[in-house]
Amino acid sequence: MNSLRTCLRSGAFYAAILSLSILLTFSLSACSGGSSASTGTTPPPAAKTMVQVNVGDSPADWMLAFSMNISSMSLTGSNGSAAVVSTATPMEMMHLMGTMQPLAMVNLPQGTYTGATVTIASATVVYMDPTTKTAVQKTINGPITGNVTFASPVTVGSTAMAMGFDLNLAKSITTDSSGNLAMSPVFNTTTGMQGSGNPLDFTDGGIEELMGTVSGVSGSSFTMTSMQAAQSFTFATNGSTVFSNMTMSSMASGMIVLVDATLQSDGSLMATRVQSMSGAGGMMGGGIVTTVTGQPVTSLTMIMQNGAGTGMMSSYFASGVTVNMSGSTSYEINEDNVDMSNLPFTPRFDASNIYPGQAVMPISTTGMMSGSGGMMGGGGMMGGTTMSGTISATELALMPQGLSGALGAAVSSGTSSTFTLTLPSDCAFTTLTGATSVTVYQQTDTILAGTSPLASGASAHVFGLLFNDGGQWKMVAARIGAN
Repeated sequence: MNSLRTCLRSGAFYAAILSLSILLTFSLSACSGGSSASTGTTPPPAAKTMVQVNVGDSPADWMLAFSMNISSMSLTGSNGSAAVVSTATPMEMMHLMGTMQPLAMVNLPQGTYTGATVTIASATVVYMDPTTKTAVQKTINGPITGNVTFASPVTVGSTAMAMGFDLNLAKSITTDSSGNLAMSPVFNTTTGMQGSGNPLDFTDGGIEELMGTVSGVSGSSFTMTSMQAAQSFTFATNGSTVFSNMTMSSMASGMIVLVDATLQSDGSLMATRVQSMSGAGGMMGGGIVTTVTGQPVTSLTMIMQNGAGTGMMSSYFASGVTVNMSGSTSYEINEDNVDMSNLPFTPRFDASNIYPGQAVMPISTTGMMSGSGGMMGGGGMMGGTTMSGTISATELALMPQGLSGALGAAVSSGTSSTFTLTLPSDCAFTTLTGATSVTVYQQTDTILAGTSPLASGASAHVFGLLFNDGGQWKMVAARIGAN
C-alpha cells in the first residue's frame, strides 16, 4: 500500500513537471518576438476603394461598327490580381469614339497597379468597302488576349477614382492580302480622381447618356441594367437631378432611360439627369444611317451600335436594322451636354433632313421585330451585312457621334471657334457621303480633352451633333481631343 502511494505521488509529481514545461515553452515562444509565421496569423487585408473602370474607343475611321465580347478582365497590382469582368460582356466600340462609358464599378484593394489582362471571345466588324460602296461584315474568332502594361504605375488610394481603357482600334486590327482580319488589342489608359475636374468628364468618373433599363427602384435611388456593362449600376438622385419625360415617383421597372451621372467621394453614383425614352415593352437602339428611302424619308437602314428593351439582343450589334417611320413619328435633336446656342445656321432634323452618315436613335413602343438574319442587297449599301430586324419608330432622335481628322486651325479650351476638320481618305463617313471635310463649331463649354491648345494640322477627334445644312456637313462639338 505504501509503495502504491509512493508511485501515485511520483506520477503526480512528473505530471506537474510536464505541465510546467509546456507552459514555459509557450511563454518563451511569445516573449521571443514570434511573428505571424510562428503563430499562424495573417496580416489584415488592404483597405478598399471604389474604382470606376471605363472603356472607350480611339478612332478607326474605316469602321462603322466594332462589337466584341469581353469574357474576362483583371488588374495586376501589389496586392495580387483583381477581377473586373468575370462573365461575358458585349461591347460595341465605335459609338464610343471620343468618349467612354463604365464597364464596371469595382471595390479594389488600395495599392499600386501595373497592368491588366483582357480576354475577348470574338469580335464582329462592319466597314465600308471603298470600291463597291457597300457595308461589309466580318468576324474575328477568338479567344484574343490583350496584356496591358501601364506607362506608369497607378496608385489606388483612399479617394474614389476612374480608370479608363481606350481601345486603339486603328492599331489593334490588321488585314492580310486576302482581306482577312486579325486582332491584337492595344489599349491606352487614363486615370482621374473624383472631384478633380469637370464632374461630367469621364476621366474623373463622369457618365453621359448611359443607355439601359430600370431594374429596381428604392426611395430616391434606382438600379439600371445596361446591355453593354459587366454589372448593373445604382444611381442616387437628389433635388438637383433633372428628370425629363418623367419624375422619380413615376419611375418603374422596365422603363428605358438615358442617364448622366457623376462619381461621388464615397464611390457612389449621383444622377444629374435622367431621361425616360420608353416604358416597359418598348425598345430603343442606336447606330449609323447607311441608306434612306423616300423624301420625306419613310424608312432607313442603319448599322446597330447600341440598344435596350424588348426584343434587343447583343448579337444585333454590328449588324443591319431597318427602321420604318410613319406620319405620326416624332423627331428630336438630343442636345444633352451639347451647347446649341448662337449658331450661324439652323440645325434641322426631321423626315426631310435625315442623311446617311448620321447617328440616330429609333424608339419604339412595340419592341424590335426579329429579321430573317439574311443578307440585304438590292440597294447596295447593305450588300454584305446581316440584317437583324425591323423597328417601327414612334420617335427618332439625332444622337452625338465621333469623327476624326486634321484640325484646320488651332483649338484652345474655353473659347468659341469655327474650323475645318479634314477627314482621312479611308473614312467610312467619306465613303458613305463623299464628304472630305466637316465644319466644326466649338462652343465655350466644349470639353477640350488632354493638352491645350491643339495645334493647327493636329490629328484629333470631335464628338458632337452632325447636320447637313444645304449640302454642307456641320458638327456642333461637345468634346474635342487629340488622337
